[in-house]
Amino acid sequence: MEAAGGAQPSWDERLTDWRRKFRHYREPPDESTIQGWIDRFDDDDQQVAAKVLDNVKVVSNLDIIAGYREALAALPGWNRNPALRAGNWYFVGFGRAHESGAAMVRTFCEANDLAYAAFEDRFKTLTDLPHLRLTAEDHVVFIDDFAGTGRQVTRMWPKIMELVASEATCYLILTALTQRAQDAIQNNTELQIFAKYVLGPEDALFDGDNASFTEDEKSVVEKYCLIADPKWPKGFGDMGLMFVLQHKSANNCLPILYVNEDRWRGLFPRYLRAA
Repeated sequence: MEAAGGAQPSWDERLTDWRRKFRHYREPPDESTIQGWIDRFDDDDQQVAAKVLDNVKVVSNLDIIAGYREALAALPGWNRNPALRAGNWYFVGFGRAHESGAAMVRTFCEANDLAYAAFEDRFKTLTDLPHLRLTAEDHVVFIDDFAGTGRQVTRMWPKIMELVASEATCYLILTALTQRAQDAIQNNTELQIFAKYVLGPEDALFDGDNASFTEDEKSVVEKYCLIADPKWPKGFGDMGLMFVLQHKSANNCLPILYVNEDRWRGLFPRYLRAA
């Protein structure tokens, strides 16, 4: 952030810039909320807190939609015209009914203009798969929003193979995943992955290859993350991500960003409830 003429922005200008930057979150923080978050840090640590906010990326719903549209268009053999498709195509929310995959199917459907009766039988659930009698000519597109460690995907893969029960081509379309998750999924499943964002060390504060923060700065952040979440102070998988989807923060993020409890109030609460 730099003010006109190359001058450093004032604190009020920085607050306004953060508010604009974070406006896409489902419950966007205003300047007073951001200031209240900064005030939770000791005076000597507030510049480190500000640096964290400078590095946070919030992905808008429009970005998610664009990513889903680009991903489907990139799949070989897919066409809106059934006469031009290679084999049968089915779209399935990844995971259980209450998890994010099922919720993202609607966004995926809208992104690709598939909300018509002609496509209704293309959308299935995991429990539908055994009844489809899939063959090697068919395609199953699993939909989800984010993969942090890749653990959920690799853990579910044996069950998915059992449900697919054929050599059908299986894809996984995501908005984002980490390089760590991408490697895990590629090495342990037969899923072909398509994602708009692949997160590297610069997105994970505690990654050993993240050179944007010094070790002293990382220690400062960890001190407050321990307050926010004593069990997972670096986020699940010790990743400390600074990447937020507009509808929900992943548990791989820095806890100071998403915890919503009496002990800490993050700017991007994972669950919208009164603390």
